[in-house]
Amino acid sequence: MKNDLTCGVVRDLLPNYVDGLLCGESRQAVDRHLAGCSGCSCVLASMRETAPETAEQAREVDYLKRVKLRNNRRVIAAVVCTALVLITVLLAKLFLIGTPLQPQSVAITEAAVEENTLHLSLMSVESANAFHGWHVETENGIASIYARDVLVSPLYSSGDADLEISLEGVQEVWLGGVSGRLLWQDGVVISPLALELMDARAPYCGDPAASARIAEILRLPDRLGSYTFRLQTDKHPYEVTLEFGDEPTDEQLNLVTCYNLLTLALVDNLESSLFKRPAYGDPSMTVNVGMELDGVNETVLPALVEEYNAANGADWEPKASIKDYTRSPADLQRLLMVLDSFYGPGLFTRGG
Repeated sequence: MKNDLTCGVVRDLLPNYVDGLLCGESRQAVDRHLAGCSGCSCVLASMRETAPETAEQAREVDYLKRVKLRNNRRVIAAVVCTALVLITVLLAKLFLIGTPLQPQSVAITEAAVEENTLHLSLMSVESANAFHGWHVETENGIASIYARDVLVSPLYSSGDADLEISLEGVQEVWLGGVSGRLLWQDGVVISPLALELMDARAPYCGDPAASARIAEILRLPDRLGSYTFRLQTDKHPYEVTLEFGDEPTDEQLNLVTCYNLLTLALVDNLESSLFKRPAYGDPSMTVNVGMELDGVNETVLPALVEEYNAANGADWEPKASIKDYTRSPADLQRLLMVLDSFYGPGLFTRGG
């Protein structure tokens, strides 16, 4: 049979010939050509000698691929394990361990003293938060309440707590330690209002922001409507005047009177606190009503304390000056209680 294959064609077919990939007819044609062509036969022999080496190289490549695959799997497994550990730690932090309780995250719904024991009812201000691990540490007459703040879960689902703190040998009770919030001092429960007003104390009446800050704490803008401030600081008596455009109600007058007394207490050099209102029946006329420091100390303050004692079975002594009530939160709290009792229940002793 005639051999039609040229050397070029045969040499192109030799790789498949060596690998046994040619069909029967093609293989026979290559065999016939090799039988009569020494050159192509030499090429075939050379290819067969290098084939085992190529196979070995292929095995090495396969091994390296397997190693790389295993390493990739190990890297992926390590990343997944690390992520799982981090997620577990985060979940434990959020739902189990938590963070130290922050006083601003807790509302005091009830606080009362009975038989030398402070009874407290507390609740979280955020529905998503719960507390656990409540405990009290007492040192040097200061009792500190601590807890852990976590996210609500089946493990810790309540943000409420009822606590009883013995006051034996205790002068102060704090929520979250002495850097937190003062709850009780020197025999009285301290309201947030008393703490805010203590922070609003000012040395000079010439600072309009000081008087305005006290008014804001007492919510005068919401409760009185339109009014303006006038300060007298160029001569004695140093005074602040609250001026009304409209005739105030009796409740508003009581509130303003309390404001006058509190500004006298909280502003160190203030000597007079007044308010100006339209005259009853004749809005074209104005009436100045107010408090002079000396008159408050000598007459008003003793009368208020006496009235409080009679109504509450107490035996408090009035201080020499209304300014003395800002020496401690407990003193200021007592002043608020006296004003609240005389000028209207609930006027100042807001809780929380």
